[in-house]
Order: sequence, then structure tokens, then C-alpha cells
Amino acid sequence: MKYRDYYEVLGVDKKASSNEIKKAYRKLAKKYHPDLHPNDKEAEKKFTEINEAYEVLSDEDKRKKYDMFGQNANFQGGQNFDPRDFGFDFNNFGGNSYTYSSTGDSGFSDFFDTLFGGFQQGSRSTNKGFGSGSRFSNIGQGFGRKKKQSLDYDMKISIDEAIKGTSRIIKVKNQGRLTDINVTIPKGIKNKNKIRIDGSKYGLNANIMVKVIIQDEEGLVLDGIDFIKEVKLTPWEAYFGTKKKIDTKSGSFMVNIPEKVNSGRKIRLKKRGYEDRKGNIGDLILNIVIENPEKLSEKQEELYKKLAEED
Repeated sequence: MKYRDYYEVLGVDKKASSNEIKKAYRKLAKKYHPDLHPNDKEAEKKFTEINEAYEVLSDEDKRKKYDMFGQNANFQGGQNFDPRDFGFDFNNFGGNSYTYSSTGDSGFSDFFDTLFGGFQQGSRSTNKGFGSGSRFSNIGQGFGRKKKQSLDYDMKISIDEAIKGTSRIIKVKNQGRLTDINVTIPKGIKNKNKIRIDGSKYGLNANIMVKVIIQDEEGLVLDGIDFIKEVKLTPWEAYFGTKKKIDTKSGSFMVNIPEKVNSGRKIRLKKRGYEDRKGNIGDLILNIVIENPEKLSEKQEELYKKLAEED
């Protein structure tokens, strides 16, 4: 089995912050998205690798486990290793009989399934290792049964996609074959709402439940149907009050910031928030953050010094 260097896949340093990882992922995912490369197997493979890397590095627990594993063995990307040398026992896992699938039950690589739990017990799909945000999912075996199975799937979308609506293709593994499932996400969907898809339309004996997770942006959080936006002020703007241009998803406008505000002060603007499927519109909540500029002119520094002397 080959060791996968997820940092190399995303082109980031091993000490990269979560924001740096997210930015690198978005850039690469956009570049290799299947919609832009129809019937391009290499692009699809690259897109899968990018998603796999992001699933690990964007999850604090998975990233910690991955880093510890790589550091202990001092692996390099592409290096072969035997999982059994590192305690992965596929014949006796937890006292039960498990079979390891070399095809990757999560839809990702064998390496991923080995490290994060790609095991099956009997014919029932456990899909332990990768239950959140996966691009590929596994229905498993047992389609001869009358009772429908239920497949839970987490799908991450941006705030813009939630506002406008979007569609995605997910791949579901059924008896070793991948089936494309089209998921239509209506505009105005709320965070963590679920979309139910009848798998029988695709020849699957399963109901597919897709939980939509709306991801926050830097400086902008979706809380229910309210937007919470950071507004950064210099100390003098906070003391004397000012006018600030506020950019929102629905446009830009000017807001009067009162004098003598402190960090953490909230300013609520009615009906400037998120619009849900029923036409309800939330508020925009401005969260005041006071910070010093990175650079000051000589005159500004002198004024600061005078203030410090008088304090």
C-alpha cells in the first residue's frame, strides 16, 4: 500500500492553518471539478484525491491521527508499506470477523480506509471512517432484501450556493459499481436540513438522506437565517464613530457606527440576512472588532506616543 501525502496533494505546508487549507482546496476543487471536465478520467481522479486530502486535513481529529502516523514512520508520499506492520489487523478487529476491502469502501483510497476505518462486517456496510462530507459513499451488499436501506450523506456547500441553489453529483457504490446520483439543492435551504432521494429511481434499494452543511466564510457566519459579519475598526473610528461600507450577499450599503463602541458590540440590521425557502428573511448582525493598523505614519505614531505618555 502506498502512503499518501495529503499536504502535497493540496500544495500546502504541514503547518498550514485551517484557512490556508480551505483556500487551497477551493482553488483546486474549482480547477478540477467534473462539471468543467466531463468524461475526463484524470480530472475526476485528481478531484477525488483533492477531496480525500481535504476530508482529512479539514478535520482536526483526522489530521492529528494522520500527522502522528506519518511522523512515527517518517513516510514520504508514494512510499509502499504493509499496514500489518502498524497494527492494522483485518482478520480480528474488535473481536469480530471483518473483511478489508482493497477497493476502498469510502470511495477513496485503500490508504484512507486503512487509517480511518474502511471495514465491513459480513454484508452490512459500516462506512465507519468517512461519514462526513464524502464525495463517494457505499450502499454495500444485501440488495436482495425487501426492506430499503438508508444511506446518510453529508454534503458541504458555500453560503453563495445556499443562497442561489445548486446541484451536485454524488457517487454511490452498489455491489462494486458506482452510480451517479444527482442532488438538487434548492435556494434558501437551511443549515443541516436533509434532502431525501429515492434510490429506486437509480435502481438502488435504498433511501439516500443528504444532510446539507452550509460552510461559514472568513468574517461571515450564518446563524439560522441571521448573518453575523465582522466589522473591523481602528481605535479612533471606534472612539469617534464613523461610517462604514458594508458588503453583503445582497449588495453594499453605508452604516453609521456610533461613537465609543467596544469590541464585541453587536449592531442588528433588520431584514438584511439570509432568505429561507419560505421567504423568511433574517437580520444582519454586525460584530464590532477593534484592531490596530499594521502600519502607522510618523504623525500617527507621535499621537499614539503622546496618548501613552498622558495615560
